[in-house]
Amino acid sequence: MSDATPPKILIIDDSKLAIMMLHDGLRQNGFEVVIASDGDEGLQMLRQESPDLIILDMHLPSMSGREFLKELKALSYDPPIPVIVLTASEPVQDLATDSIVRACYQKPMPVAQLVAKINECLQAQNG
Repeated sequence: MSDATPPKILIIDDSKLAIMMLHDGLRQNGFEVVIASDGDEGLQMLRQESPDLIILDMHLPSMSGREFLKELKALSYDPPIPVIVLTASEPVQDLATDSIVRACYQKPMPVAQLVAKINECLQAQNG
């Protein structure tokens, strides 16, 4: 067995169903998963947990996904923490040009496809 620490993924989503599906699917694929249900909690978990990648919903209570991205950029992580946007309710094409957003997808998304994109992002980050 490898002693390598599994990549840590921070999921920021207010949908309990989406969180449950993502959490289970990602853990089954070898990721450590931490969860936040809104942007403020997401920032708190970001500081506490130092995730390798963030999965972000755009429609959140207390702080929108766009506001979270603005706060994340202001923290100036080096290298920047990659973000994958998953959303059901908001057009996200304009986010594809954002420097830290690696991909934008509409919910629901097959876990296998998401895992492939996460792995691609993590390899590019480390590579």
